[in-house]
Amino acid sequence: MHFGLFSLMTQRDRAKTPGQIYRETAEHVKMAEQAGMQIAWFAEHHFSNYCLCPSPLAMVNYMAPQTTRIKLGPAVIVAPLYEPLRLAEDIGFADQVSNGRLVLGFGAGYQEYEFHKFGRDLKNARADLLEVLDFVEAYFSKDSVAFEGRNVHLPETTFSIRPIQTRPQIYLAGMGTDVESQRRAKERGYTPFFTTGWNDMATLKKMRDGLAATYASAGGDANRMPCAIQRYVCVTDSKEEALRAADGARYVRRIAMAMRGKYGELDGAFLKESPAADEPSLEEIVKRLPIGGAETVAERIALDIETLGPDHISCFMGIPGLGQDRVLNSMERFGTEVLPLLEKRFGDLTKLGSLSA
Repeated sequence: MHFGLFSLMTQRDRAKTPGQIYRETAEHVKMAEQAGMQIAWFAEHHFSNYCLCPSPLAMVNYMAPQTTRIKLGPAVIVAPLYEPLRLAEDIGFADQVSNGRLVLGFGAGYQEYEFHKFGRDLKNARADLLEVLDFVEAYFSKDSVAFEGRNVHLPETTFSIRPIQTRPQIYLAGMGTDVESQRRAKERGYTPFFTTGWNDMATLKKMRDGLAATYASAGGDANRMPCAIQRYVCVTDSKEEALRAADGARYVRRIAMAMRGKYGELDGAFLKESPAADEPSLEEIVKRLPIGGAETVAERIALDIETLGPDHISCFMGIPGLGQDRVLNSMERFGTEVLPLLEKRFGDLTKLGSLSA
């Protein structure tokens, strides 16, 4: 089991430019590498302040020369919005530039607002995702590729740009109830990936059990299913700062749910914040999430490990509303205080997860 950093790059403050957000994210990634995290993930969204990263592979290329060890990857490539041939070449380019440190996250997407702007139909997102996955696998498997699909019609073609790796590790977001998607995950070694939000542990356990049931229906062994989760994380001894982190997590969740539920209102490119259904109080969010002092954060992550059995935990630490100095301090403490507490409790963390089941 290992940890990663997730960067959404939300623009909550209108005065903060996209360039500032990208440069702050670069500092986050370099701190994550220093703290001992294994992967830096970059989100993809379009046309709103929810996320200012339209191209996570571009962020991989931006961070590759600024880092040496940490793996870099999109979380996720919204596959239906891509031209698959260009995507394959961009993947090869990113793996070359990063010297074989690319990991890949794929998803179908969910924001209809984005799809309409690209002239795509959200109803076709699942089928488009599956075809992109099949095409990318063909690209990885041989230098010369011929492919005939719904959207891709490629005569025998030799790609001049190839990845260094035989195939980067692939994570598959969502699709937790889709048997065909999980069949691909099982047969190809993809890691299913789900977001935890502000949910309590009982809800997360239900989500994980549902995913395992789908994985088993697809022919996999539920007891050995790989799994990745995403968690908001803030290491702080300040109650005020903990509530500020919870407020940032709530803000992200509110505008994400507004887009998913198709009730979001935009002021230019800024989403208007409105309460989500059944949202908990800020105090309850603090209690549910790994937010607090190092021992509190370690204890809550330990509960995640023991209850959910993840192979990877993606930590959302650049929470909007927290100052840059506070985010970097939280990340540094995660590496110097939280990880040692987890290692003291569990021993070698790399021996945890599906491979040890």
